[in-house]
Amino acid sequence: MSESRGSVPVVGLRIVDDIDTLKALADPIRVTILQVMMGRTGQDPRGWTAKELAAELDQPQTKLYRHIKHLEERGLLRVAETRLVSGITEQRYVAAQTDLQLSRELLGGEIDADDVAAAFGAAIGSYRDRFLTAVRSGGVRMNPGADAESHRKPLMMLGDVRLAPGRADEFHDRLAGLMAEYLQGPEQDDGIPVNVMLAVYCEDGPTGG
Repeated sequence: MSESRGSVPVVGLRIVDDIDTLKALADPIRVTILQVMMGRTGQDPRGWTAKELAAELDQPQTKLYRHIKHLEERGLLRVAETRLVSGITEQRYVAAQTDLQLSRELLGGEIDADDVAAAFGAAIGSYRDRFLTAVRSGGVRMNPGADAESHRKPLMMLGDVRLAPGRADEFHDRLAGLMAEYLQGPEQDDGIPVNVMLAVYCEDGPTGG
């Protein structure tokens, strides 16, 4: 017996603008669950069972249930189908969005720095773990050769620079526009998986006297 929830609405970019959702993202496993599911969400989003996610993430299935429930409660995952398998109720989930972004209002409001640090740390930890897994499995080659296609060469940059306020605005907006152009557009089913993590922040500069 199978019960479909019909067309499960999936939005593109979801702006995280509340503390409870931010806290839900403060766990590497939950972040990884979302990355896997959002990375494969398209016009016809694939549903995932807890068993399938456990196999994909190499995690105990029982360990994932509470994380999935937490994400569902915050509206980050949705039940697409419920069916009875060997007398056990099985649910299939889809990501409720294809991308996440913290709102400027949330970051600029009265928010606990520890909450932001926990969410940011979870995202970094999840990205690091998935990258190292890809390297160890041979999915990412650290020395692909000079003649390899550009997308085969991992791109990692870390830098600090002082810019005039107008230039800092331009830098920020051009990066945001590039991310929106490539990451929020339609996916190609036969395309190449591209994994991106971008963080830019500007500290308060000295005031003139």
